[in-house]
Amino acid sequence: MKDGINDFFTREAGKRLILSGAGAAARGAYEAGAGLVLTYPGSPVVETFDLLASPESPVKDRCAIVINEHVAYHQALGYSLAGGRSFIIMKHVGVNVCADPMHYSAYTGVNGGMVILTGSDPGANCSTGEFDVRFYSLHTHIPIFEPRDFNETVIITKKAFEFSERYKLPVMVVIPSAFCYGVGSALSGGALDIKNGGEFINSRDYTNVGALAVKRHELLAAKIERMRMDEEFGGDGDRDGNGGEKFCGDLSGRFVFNKGALIITSGIYYNFVSEALRELKIDDLNSIYSPALTYPLNIPELLQVFNSHNFEKIIFAEDLEGFLEIQISSFMAHNKINADIFGKNKINGFGELKYPVLKQILSQLLCRSGNNAQISITEINNDNEKDFYLQPLPREGTFCPGCPHRAFFYALNKFISEYDVIGGDIGCSSLPPHFSSWLACMNSGTSIASGVSLSIAGGRGGQSCEKKQRVVSIIGDSTFFHSGMQTIMQCAASNSDQICFILDNGWTAMTGHQPTFTTRPLNESSHDGQRVSIKKILEAFGVKRILEIDPFRVDKFKALLNELFEAKTGAKDFTAVIVRRECRMMAKKREAARNTNDGVKKLFKTLNYQIIKERCAQCNECYSVLSCPAIFKDDGGELYINHDICDGCGICFQICPNGAIAKSEVEYGG
Repeated sequence: MKDGINDFFTREAGKRLILSGAGAAARGAYEAGAGLVLTYPGSPVVETFDLLASPESPVKDRCAIVINEHVAYHQALGYSLAGGRSFIIMKHVGVNVCADPMHYSAYTGVNGGMVILTGSDPGANCSTGEFDVRFYSLHTHIPIFEPRDFNETVIITKKAFEFSERYKLPVMVVIPSAFCYGVGSALSGGALDIKNGGEFINSRDYTNVGALAVKRHELLAAKIERMRMDEEFGGDGDRDGNGGEKFCGDLSGRFVFNKGALIITSGIYYNFVSEALRELKIDDLNSIYSPALTYPLNIPELLQVFNSHNFEKIIFAEDLEGFLEIQISSFMAHNKINADIFGKNKINGFGELKYPVLKQILSQLLCRSGNNAQISITEINNDNEKDFYLQPLPREGTFCPGCPHRAFFYALNKFISEYDVIGGDIGCSSLPPHFSSWLACMNSGTSIASGVSLSIAGGRGGQSCEKKQRVVSIIGDSTFFHSGMQTIMQCAASNSDQICFILDNGWTAMTGHQPTFTTRPLNESSHDGQRVSIKKILEAFGVKRILEIDPFRVDKFKALLNELFEAKTGAKDFTAVIVRRECRMMAKKREAARNTNDGVKKLFKTLNYQIIKERCAQCNECYSVLSCPAIFKDDGGELYINHDICDGCGICFQICPNGAIAKSEVEYGG
C-alpha cells in the first residue's frame, strides 16, 4: 500500500496509476497545486480527502476536516479571494449546507482557483436522498464539469482550477457514487507547485447589498454568457462531418457522429451508452454527444452537434431529474430545431441508472417499434438485470459487534413504546435494528423533535391526555458539532419538552472513522479525556439538566432511563444525556497501539464469553432483542457465540435473564 501511495504522489507525468474515481479527483487536485483542502466527511467522496491527508501526502498539513460544509466553503472562498487555490470536498447533501455562501461566491468571484468536488448518489446507496445536485447551478451560476472516465477525472479536476481562475468563478466537479467506488487506470500529469494565497486586496466587488448586488448579478450573467460562447471548447478535433469522434480539448465535449438518432448524455453514462450501442450492434447507426461542461452548455459546441445532421430523434440518457434535457430542450426551442425527444417522458427520474437498464432502454427506443410505451426502470431491474450480471443479496446495515449504540438502543427500547416519538438523526445511530420516527438530514433528530413536542403540548398528546406521548431525540457527536449546537441552544432557551441523547463514540464512524472534536489520539491509552467537552458546551448553552452515562453499564443505564421517563410524566424540562463510550473498532486500534508502544509488546487481558447450553432457555433476549451479530444458532437451534466475531463487550452477559452466559479471562499479546 505504501508503494501505491508513493506512486500516487509522483510529480512525474505519464506514469500509469490505478485509482478509484474519488482517488482520481484527489490526484487532479494534487497536480493542480491546491494549497488548501477542506471537507466534512461524507460518502462517496471520503477517499478523496483521505488520500490527500494521508501521512505520506506532501500536502497533508494543508488538509483539514471542518465542522460543516457551510464553514468549509467560507474558508475555501477566503483562501481563494486571497489568491490561493482551494479544494473543498463534499457529498451532494453537503451542498445543501453550504448553499447560502455558494450563491454569493459567484457574485464576488474568486482570484485563486476554487474547485468543489461533489459526490452525487443516484440510488441513495450511501445517503438519505438522491436529489440531482446539478440543478443548483441554474441559480448559483457555478459551472459544473462531469468527467467521463478515470483519466479524464484527473485532467478535468486539474484543469478546473485553471478554468476557475480564467473566469474568476468557483467551479464544481460532479462524480456519482458508482464511479467514486469504481477502479480504473489513469496517467499522471506533471504536478504543479502548491499555489498559496498572498495579500488580500480590498475591493467593493466583494460587497453584495442593494444596487451593488444587482450590479454583481448583471456582471455574473455576462460572465456566464461569455462562457457559453467560448470558441475554444470545440478543441481541434475532426470536424469534417464524415463520422468519428470530435472535440479533443481537455474541457470540450465528445461527439461521435454517425447520423441516426442523437443520444445526449454526460459523465460515466457516455461509456454506458457507447458500450450498449456496440453490444446492440447499432453503434455505427447512431450519434452520441457528451458535454464535459454541463453548466453552462457551450453554444458553439451545441451548434456543431445539431448542424452536423437533421436528427429526427433525440434521446437523453441521464440519471435523476433531467438536467441536460431541460437545458438542451430550451436551446432547441430557441433555435427552432425540431425532433422527437425521449427523456424523462420515457425514463423514471429516480433511482440509479445502471448499465443493464440503460441498454434495455436504448434497445426499446432504437431497435424496436412502439416508442410511445412508458419504460419502467423498476420493471427492467426486476425482470432483466439478473440476465446481465449476478447481484449480491440485499443486506441490512447493522451495528458492529461491540458497538455502544447497540447497548444504548437495547436499554432505550425497554422504556419506549411504539406510541412514543424517537427523533432520528443520520450516522451509525440510524442503522437497523433501530428504527426512529423519522430520518432526514443532519440535525433532524433534535430539531424536528422540538417542533413535535410543541404540537403535542397543544394537541391531543398534551397533558390533558390519559397517556402522554413522550419525545426523545438522538444526535451523534459529529452531528452535534456539525449543525446540532444551534438547535440545542434553542431547545435550552425554550425548555423544549424532550430528552436529547447525544451519542458520543468519539469518531465520525459512519464514513470511516474520521476524528471529531472529542477524539483523543490513538496513542493515548485512555478514552476518558476529550479535546472538547460536550458537557461544558451544554452548560454554556444554558442546559440545566445534563447527565452522562456509559451504555455498557446496562443496569445503571436502565435505572437512569427509568428515572428520566418517570420524571417526564410531570413538569416540562429539556434534558440532555451524553451517552459516552468509544467506538469499539477504534478502541481496539487504541489497544493495539498501546501494545506496540516503545517497541515492547505487552500482555493484555480480555474477557471471553460462552453460552452454557444446559442453562439456556432459548428466550432469544441476546439473539433477537439485543440482536448481537456474534450470536448464532446451530442446525439444532442451539445458541452459541462465534468468537471470531465476538468483541468481548459483555452486554449479553449482563442481560441474560437465566445466567446462561459464562465469562472467563484470557491473555493476548506478548
